[in-house]
Amino acid sequence: MSIRTEKYFEHSCRSGSSAGVCRSRGGESCAFDGAMIVLQCIADAAHLVHGPIACCGNSWESRGTLSDKGSLHKRAYTTDLNELDIVYGSEEKLLKAIRETRHDSRAGAIFVYNTCVTGLTGENIEGVCKRSEEELAIRVIPVNAPGFVGPKNLGNRIAGDVLLEYVIGTGEPPAGMPGEINLIGEYNIAGDLFLVEPLLNEAGIRIRSRITGNASFEEIRFAHRAKLNVLVCSRALVNVAREMERRYGIPYLEVSFFGDTEMSRALRGIAGHLEESTGHPFQERIEKLIGRRQEILKERLAPYKELRGKRAILYSGGVKSWSIISALMDIGIEVVAVGTKKATLEDEEKMKEILGEDAPLYESMTPKKILSLIKEKGADMLIAGGRNLYLAIKEGIPFVDVNQERHTPYAGYDGLVNLARRIHEAFVFYHGSSAFNPSRVRTEERPVTINPLKHSPAVGAVMALQGVHGALPLMHGAQGCSFLGKVLLTKHFREPIAMVSSKLFVENVVMGSEEQLDKVIRESIEKQSPELIAVLTSGLSEVKGDHISPVIGKYRSRKIEIIHVSTPDYKGGLEQGYSEALCGLAELAVQGRSVSGRINVLAGHHLTPADAAVLREWFEFFGLSPILLPDLSALDGSREEFSSVALGGASLSSIRSMGGSEITVAIGLSTVRAAEALERTCRIPFTVFESLSGLQSSDRLFSFLEAFSGRPIPDRIMRERRILVDGMRDAQFAFGGKRIVAAQEADLALATTEWLREMGTKAVLAVVPTHGPSVERIRAEEVVVGDFGSINKGYDLLISNSHGREAARRLGMIHYPMGFPIVEELGANTRVTIGYRGTLNLVNDAGNRLMGGV
Repeated sequence: MSIRTEKYFEHSCRSGSSAGVCRSRGGESCAFDGAMIVLQCIADAAHLVHGPIACCGNSWESRGTLSDKGSLHKRAYTTDLNELDIVYGSEEKLLKAIRETRHDSRAGAIFVYNTCVTGLTGENIEGVCKRSEEELAIRVIPVNAPGFVGPKNLGNRIAGDVLLEYVIGTGEPPAGMPGEINLIGEYNIAGDLFLVEPLLNEAGIRIRSRITGNASFEEIRFAHRAKLNVLVCSRALVNVAREMERRYGIPYLEVSFFGDTEMSRALRGIAGHLEESTGHPFQERIEKLIGRRQEILKERLAPYKELRGKRAILYSGGVKSWSIISALMDIGIEVVAVGTKKATLEDEEKMKEILGEDAPLYESMTPKKILSLIKEKGADMLIAGGRNLYLAIKEGIPFVDVNQERHTPYAGYDGLVNLARRIHEAFVFYHGSSAFNPSRVRTEERPVTINPLKHSPAVGAVMALQGVHGALPLMHGAQGCSFLGKVLLTKHFREPIAMVSSKLFVENVVMGSEEQLDKVIRESIEKQSPELIAVLTSGLSEVKGDHISPVIGKYRSRKIEIIHVSTPDYKGGLEQGYSEALCGLAELAVQGRSVSGRINVLAGHHLTPADAAVLREWFEFFGLSPILLPDLSALDGSREEFSSVALGGASLSSIRSMGGSEITVAIGLSTVRAAEALERTCRIPFTVFESLSGLQSSDRLFSFLEAFSGRPIPDRIMRERRILVDGMRDAQFAFGGKRIVAAQEADLALATTEWLREMGTKAVLAVVPTHGPSVERIRAEEVVVGDFGSINKGYDLLISNSHGREAARRLGMIHYPMGFPIVEELGANTRVTIGYRGTLNLVNDAGNRLMGGV
C-alpha cells in the first residue's frame, strides 16, 4: 500500500469524516476501478493496466464516458501477467509493454495502473515509469490504486492526487487562451458535458480545464490558472478542489447539473462567483438564459405530464444520490425511498434538505429489500445503476439506469427531457401505450420514382405459386419480364424458381400472341408435366388485349389445371400480385363435407419459408390438420433435387379439399380476398390475423388455437412466451427513443410496426409501395405510399429489403434487411419471424444493430 493510499484510507475512516469512503467498503467496486473512472476519460492519453487479465478484461469499454479529444479511452492495454511473471517479477515486461503501448497509441502520455497482484508482489512501477519517461521523452505516470486498498471512491481520490502530483500546474496556457473555470468530477458520461458546456458558453463562461470528462492531457496541465473550480462530484474529487485552493488560491463551488432546479442553481452560483472575482456582469445574462431555457423546457416536458404523481425508488451514489431526487421532482415524480449505501454523510444531508428530515433513507438496498420497498411504498419505477437492471427486468418493473454504464445524457435542461423520455418509454414498454390511432396516410405525387420500393405484381404471383406442388407459372410477355423476375426470386430464396415465359417478340405483338401462348402451354405440358399452369399476363399482353380464356380453356382436364392470374405491371405491386394468385388458387376449392379438425391457412407473402414450417407445427400441436396455401416451407433449402416445376408445396388435391374445412385462417390483410372467395363458394367461415409477430399477436393466435381445438397451449409454447418477455425487457433499452423507418410491403410493415410498438417505441415513418388493405392499420405516425426517395435524414434505423442498404448509408442510418428481396445476407429463408420465438429473433436482430451501429 502506497503512502498516498494510507493517507486517504486513514483520513476517510475517522469518525465524522466528510470523505465517507469507508461506509462503501464491500458495497461497490474497487479502488482500481475508481482510478480508471477518473483518468481514462483523458482520451488522448494511453492507459496501461499492469496485472493479470481480470482488471483490464472485466472493465474494458464498460464505462459510458464520451470524448471528442481522442479515442484511446476505448483502447485497452494490459501486461496480461501469467504465473511465471508473478513468480520471477514483471518489471522488465512492464518496460517493454510501455514501449509497445507508445508505439501503438502514439500518445504523449501514458498512465500505468498498479493492480492487486502487482501491488501485493511489490512491483516498482514508479521506477519503471521514470525509466520509460526518460527513454521515450513522454509523460509516463504511475497510478497506485490496487483494488484491495478500498472502494471505488477511494480510487477516485487517488486518481485526483495523481493529477495534482504529475499533471496540474506542469504547463502554462498559451497567451490569450480563454477560460475562467475548471470542471472537476464531471466525466461526460453518455455526453452529459455536451449538454452543459453550450449553456456555459451561452452565458459567456469559458472552461479552461475539464477534470476529466472530455479532457485533453494538455488542458489539465493548465488547470491552476482558472479563477474558479466547479466541483460536480465532491465525493470523487473534493481532494483536488481543496488542494488547488490551498496551492493556487482557487476557490471552489459544489454544484449539480441534473434537473432544472439544480442546473439553474449551478448557473447562478458560477455567475455570482465569477462576477465577484472578475467584475464582469454575469448575473443578468444568466437570468435571461435560465428564463429562456425554462420556457423551452416546460414545452418539451408537456408530453410527459402523465408521469406526474408516479412514485420512484432511487439507488445511486455521489452527487446523483441527491441531485437525481431533485430532477425527478422537477418532472413531478415522488421519491418514496432512497438507498444511501453509496452516499456520503454530506449526500445524506442534502437528501434531507430536499425531502425533509423524515426523508425515506435506507442503508440496506439488497434485491430483496428493493422488492419489499416497491410493494410497501407502491413504487412505480426503480431508478438505479446497471447492477439492478436485471432485478427490474425479472420483476417487470420500469427501470432507468442513471449510473456510469448508461448511454443517455441526463445533465442540463435537455438532459432532464431525456430522463423524462426514458422513464416514459419504460412505462410504455411495461404498461402499454394508448389505444391505436389510425395512421396518417399520404401518397407521394412525383413525376419520377426515386429508388423504387415497389416490385411487379407478377413477382408476387410467381412467389405464391412456388408454394403449390407441381405448379408452373407462365409469364405471358416479353422475355425480360420472366428472366429478370426469376433472377430476383432466385437470389432471394437461393433456390431454383419454377417459371417459363411466352417470350413475345415484335412479330407476336404485331401479328398476335395467342398462338405463341398456346405453343408454350403445349410444350410445357409435354416437357415439364406440371399439375398446374398459371398464366400470368404482363403489362404488354394486357395492353395489347390478348384473349386468354379461349387459349387456356381447351387445356383444362382432370390431369392438368390451368388458371389465369392478371398481373399487369401498371396495376399494384408484389402484394397485389400475390393476393391475385392466392384468389385464383382458392377458386379451385370444391365444396364438400366438413372434416373435423381440418383448417385452411392462407399464408401472407410476408411469411418466410421457416415461418410456414413452424406455422404447420403449431396447428399440429393442437391436433389440427392445416392446409397451408401457399406452402413455401420447401424453399428453406430442404429440397434435394432440381425440378422445373415447384416442389413440396400444397398439393392440388389438398387445395381442392379446402372446401371441406371447418374454418379459414387468413394471415395478413392481403389474404382476406381469398378467404372471402372460400366463404362465398364453399361457405367456410374465416378469421383474420393482421400479424403473427409480436407478443399480443402471438397471444391471439395461440388463444384462438386453444379455444378452437379444446386443447391447452403446450408447455414448450408457454416457455417460449416467457423467454420472449424476458428478452423484450432485456432489449427495450436499445429501442427507447429511436426513430425508425419501416419501408416494406404493407402487410409486412404492419407486422413490423406491431412488434416495434410493443418494444416501447414505434415506427415514426412507414413507407409502402402501394395502397393495400393494411395501410390504414400500420402502427406508425405517418404512412407514405412512395419509395426510398420518400425517406429523409433524422432516423436511426431503416428496416427494409436489400435495396434499402444504399439509402440507409446515404442518409446516415443503420440498415436492418427484412422483406423482399434479401440478397446481401444469408439465412433470410431459415429465419423464423412469427410467434414468440420469431418475435425474439426480430427484437434481438434489430436491437443488436441499434447497439452496434451496423
